[in-house]
Amino acid sequence: MTTTNTQSVMFKGGLPADCTCPICEQALREPIRLNCDHHYCRQCFEKADRAPECAQCQTIIQPELCQHDRAKHKQILALPVVCTFESSGCDWSGQLGFLHDHLSECAFKSSSKCEKCGRQFAKADLDRHREKCELNRAVCSYCNKTIRDSDLERHLKTCPDVVISCPFQCGLSDRPRHEIEAHRPLCPNVDNVCPFVPYGCTFAGGKETIQQHISDEPVRHMMFICDEITDLKETYNVMDRDMASFNDRQTRILGAADTCTEMFGPQLIWRIDKLQQRTNEAKVCRSARHPHFKNLQSGANTTIFSAPFMTHRFGYKMMACACLFGDGSSAGKSISLYVLLLKGEFDPTLEWPFNRTIKISLLDQQPRPEERVNISYVIDPRKLKANEKFLARPRGERNAAFGSQSFCSLAILQNYVKDDTIYVRIDVERCETLPVSLQTRDAKDRKRMMDQLRLKTPDVRMHQVRPVTGQSMDVKDLMV
Repeated sequence: MTTTNTQSVMFKGGLPADCTCPICEQALREPIRLNCDHHYCRQCFEKADRAPECAQCQTIIQPELCQHDRAKHKQILALPVVCTFESSGCDWSGQLGFLHDHLSECAFKSSSKCEKCGRQFAKADLDRHREKCELNRAVCSYCNKTIRDSDLERHLKTCPDVVISCPFQCGLSDRPRHEIEAHRPLCPNVDNVCPFVPYGCTFAGGKETIQQHISDEPVRHMMFICDEITDLKETYNVMDRDMASFNDRQTRILGAADTCTEMFGPQLIWRIDKLQQRTNEAKVCRSARHPHFKNLQSGANTTIFSAPFMTHRFGYKMMACACLFGDGSSAGKSISLYVLLLKGEFDPTLEWPFNRTIKISLLDQQPRPEERVNISYVIDPRKLKANEKFLARPRGERNAAFGSQSFCSLAILQNYVKDDTIYVRIDVERCETLPVSLQTRDAKDRKRMMDQLRLKTPDVRMHQVRPVTGQSMDVKDLMV
């Protein structure tokens, strides 16, 4: 989907990448072809604050060689779209070039929403819908319950407060249904009436006459059963419709719960299994790089990577990585844990350089939660020296990684292993980082601030930030 100044445009199958402006990330409007053959919207190309190089390939833009691309403009006008008011019920689809003409006469353009169910209808259809809206409500005059209009007749057949008489014709009449139901097993005429009385038959008499009545009226009794089956079928349809509505609401609730998890939960919990095997592979791989072992061949690598994750909805795209046998000077001594920024879909809307505090935690797997002591490492990006290659907006697929080269010793790590598995959690700060003016505090103020932080989060250890050293990460190892 993309937007114009007044309307949204929804493309069938999505907007092709070669028809998307890399600046505004919308469909190209009056496309300008650059000297590197990439395209910008005219208004994005003419912006005063536009970068001098192409946003896609970093080639220096030469304005005198840039021109309007009519062929690309025709390609965009031929893209398949659906009506902007599809959600209101319009089923039109066609080429983008014809969308404006359709919208000028679309009957759903001036659609209105039903106040009860929230669905959109053309004004001509709204009044007719209101009469049949499934959320119309009525109040039962017997039990005062509020129910759907369409269910009122069915409700009256089972309402416990509806006034009825004993179906066995014993003389008990004008009683609420719940009293009659309690009376039925004790009714003196219970054995003297037709067994089809609960379904509508009113015959009563002796046992012999009842048997004769059943033999004489098979069609009538079958009709009673058919009516009951019809009622049951309608009840089933209502239950099926209610279940579908319930499932829809449940899906929305679960979606909202997932959104809350994205917004307020940890951004990543990374399960690293087969720990011993992975550590051995990293050890062998590092040994193979040593001059004494340069003839040794190994397909393993010293670094493993997590799945990509987002810092928040429409936020920064990141990834965690680990050197299980250590990295650089910590090789063979400590586990090294890092994070890195990836090129993301929403980078043009975000603030750069990246300035959110990150906490990397090794989770304790003790069965009793109160006995767990996590090992944590907090990264303040503002303290990272020469941070351009770590925190700037990624120009390639990823930036260099940063984190803790000596997160914890390999001996301590064994206390956090269970079933040959460890868990690493990444928490990224969701609010703005502390003002830069904190860097100018004297040593006493900084010490007091850090002591207060440790009291609030006793499992946090503050470390000096170290970037990744050595050649432990290659582009071929990055799997997104």
